[in-house]
Amino acid sequence: MKTSNPRLKPMSRDQVLVAHAAELIARTSMSQDGFAQALNQQLFALVPERAEQAHVPDLAALAAGNDVQAFLRGSANWLKRVQRWLVGECDIPAWVEEAWVLALEPEYQERCVNELASRHGLIGARQVSEQACPVTAFGQLVMRLGQAVEAGSEVLADGKIDSGDLPHLPAFIDRLLAVESRACELRRLAENVRDGALLRRVNG
Repeated sequence: MKTSNPRLKPMSRDQVLVAHAAELIARTSMSQDGFAQALNQQLFALVPERAEQAHVPDLAALAAGNDVQAFLRGSANWLKRVQRWLVGECDIPAWVEEAWVLALEPEYQERCVNELASRHGLIGARQVSEQACPVTAFGQLVMRLGQAVEAGSEVLADGKIDSGDLPHLPAFIDRLLAVESRACELRRLAENVRDGALLRRVNG
């Protein structure tokens, strides 16, 4: 399964979303039906009123009821709708984007967020708090850095980056974006603690 990065032509945001979801379904145990259910759950957690206006069946509510036929009918109709998005038959509405990203498993979610952010010259760093575990954050950074080194070793084997490296560049870029975002998260955590201490000194 190809990710969105190798394509030469610019992709729309919904095409980026589809590419990451398709890769998730192809490479993991998650099926189209599983993704559709995860997306449905996220939609009703984030934008329930908008989902109802768009006639999205509330699968959780249907499952809690006693009408099995209504649940099966709602699930089937929703799956067909998601499948149309996955094959590009219909564009994904903007109000679905956030739920779509959250429905992805963590690794694919991180890649999707990083790619969407990079289209605007941004880094897909998460907001962190002082309660966040710095050891975990640093461990994630080290792991992503190791993956970047591994991907970069193939690209830089001849000491340069050129057209001959095109097959390896998408993975390399993905790993570098992950490093950037994790480093930014850890930096923000350190800055929050530093700034809080400075503020207490001024007010103290």
